[in-house]
Amino acid sequence: MNADRAYELLRDQILSLEIEPGVPIQEASLARRLGMPPGSVSQAVDRLIQEGWLERANDAVRVTDDTMAGIFRQSFEVRSVLEQLCARLAVERATEEQLAALEAMMPQFEEAARRADPQTWLQLDQRFHDMIYDASHNVFLVDVLKRLYALDMRIWYQVLNRMTDLPRVVESHRVIVQALVAGDARGAERALTRHIQESRDLVMPQT
Repeated sequence: MNADRAYELLRDQILSLEIEPGVPIQEASLARRLGMPPGSVSQAVDRLIQEGWLERANDAVRVTDDTMAGIFRQSFEVRSVLEQLCARLAVERATEEQLAALEAMMPQFEEAARRADPQTWLQLDQRFHDMIYDASHNVFLVDVLKRLYALDMRIWYQVLNRMTDLPRVVESHRVIVQALVAGDARGAERALTRHIQESRDLVMPQT
């Protein structure tokens, strides 16, 4: 029973990136961190290794590269579908103030791209998506999408060096805003899907 609970806790921490990717961790420290018996944690670790979540590195364990790619891929798959729904609802329900606020963000994106400042761009991108989520006026959808985006943000900060084509990404934001302002639900869905696909390709170009 304790081993099952340790497994669930460890898997949750891997999925939420509380266990930092690539950082070796001793099983004894994992047991202390989880407040679980060492034997239970050892069984949980063995199970997670068999499932491909973890790998042994000398006398420690660490999250595998395949696990990180899988988390990213699965997150993007869900976001792609839910953001299409969000775009459709935002077209129907966004207020004039919300649309104006989205339009007002474009110069800020352009400035971040001009300065090649990916960290500021990420902060702006989070605000941008949050505003679209809020414009859907669906509290359940907003909650799920903000949780997914928060997970993605933790991964984004590990790959800032890959964000070298910010002007192209800014243009994808512009197309989304134009579709929302025009009341074009299909166009907004397509633009958001394309934007998420471009983001995924930026992080996982090998896929």
